[in-house]
Amino acid sequence: MHWWSERWSIAWICAWLLLAQVLGMSIARADAPRVVRIAVVAHSDRELVDAAATQNSGASVRLQAVAFPDAAAARRALAAQRVDASIAEDAQALAGDASLCAAAYTVTYPMGLYARRIGALRQVPLDATVAVPADRAGQGRALLLLQNHGLIRIDANAGLQPRVRDIVDNPRKLRVEPVPASRLAAALPHHALVAMPFAVADAAGLAPARDALGIEDARVPWANALAVRASECHADWVRAAVRVLHSPAMKAFILTHFQDSVRRPW
Repeated sequence: MHWWSERWSIAWICAWLLLAQVLGMSIARADAPRVVRIAVVAHSDRELVDAAATQNSGASVRLQAVAFPDAAAARRALAAQRVDASIAEDAQALAGDASLCAAAYTVTYPMGLYARRIGALRQVPLDATVAVPADRAGQGRALLLLQNHGLIRIDANAGLQPRVRDIVDNPRKLRVEPVPASRLAAALPHHALVAMPFAVADAAGLAPARDALGIEDARVPWANALAVRASECHADWVRAAVRVLHSPAMKAFILTHFQDSVRRPW
């Protein structure tokens, strides 16, 4: 009888130890941060997500970058729930899709005005030729940038995508020439001024803060945004991800790592 009781006691101890181990694993899993998969396209966006993951290790979420070849592929992955969020597009591009929510701004990749022949915008000569992106969104953004720097004035009713025909005042008689994005960098030696999106300038070895004669402010309508599915816009994990992306550590990272060429709109 004593032998049987001893075996029974050992069995109970083993059972309790196993239960404690299972409960411990469950608690550990409950305490583990939720992994938030974020679609990225630009290398700089991957750097942003990687920095957010490493510099905010105690947060309730852990951000993980998932690379895609272009913004359209990132959006399809978000719709198919292969990722939880995306930072591959700006707020204006997302505005027309009711299935998505722009939960918060991330960074602004500023368009800049670049030149080879002059060293300041006040030196832009009369009758100079200015190259701007040929696509509708890029052209409108460039024209508004030229207006913000006092070189032209645009019809107030033209909205965020004005065309060359919407210029109503052109005191320097600038000739604005739409150029495909792939040829903007090559236009530098031949045009007095070239308006280049960040990606084009970066590929050409140009940094807005260092090389541009004028750049956009961080809080332009084209700041990139954290896109999530509309049904999850107010979820706890979304708010937690925004806190990580907007943390003091990320504020310092954006300023120092990108040397003020990537702007912070929050």
